[in-house]
Amino acid sequence: MKKLLMATTAALALNGAAFAQSPEQVVADANKQWDQAMNQGNIDKLVSFYTESATVSPGNGAVLSGHEDIRSLFGGFIENGVHNHQIKTVDVMAADKQITQLGHWQAEGVNAEGQAISFGGVLVTVLKQNAAGEWELQSHVWNAAP
Repeated sequence: MKKLLMATTAALALNGAAFAQSPEQVVADANKQWDQAMNQGNIDKLVSFYTESATVSPGNGAVLSGHEDIRSLFGGFIENGVHNHQIKTVDVMAADKQITQLGHWQAEGVNAEGQAISFGGVLVTVLKQNAAGEWELQSHVWNAAP
């Protein structure tokens, strides 16, 4: 199974009900790695952060599911020049083997006229800890601010 946060896997295991690493740090590490993969155009790494059954909703009413849909969506963003993506956490909620993040995202790109633009919005992500103790994205929902 593809892994999220490979470099910190050992620190992510639960000890009873307590997190070995704070939920806030798990989210911060996940965001950093996600932004890095997106900004480097590394679609394979980006897709590997998601569970096989992950759902993604890009704010247009559609719900996409699984690695193939996720690869197609983010691959299109990368091909169209989305870059300088950043996630800023607003709140983190954790229970058992699940962490939910509310945050803001922003990125840069180019519009149809070739002009540089900035855009962003709100996101909600759900990280799920798998049997190996690794954190993976189970759900990723966002909107774009007008």
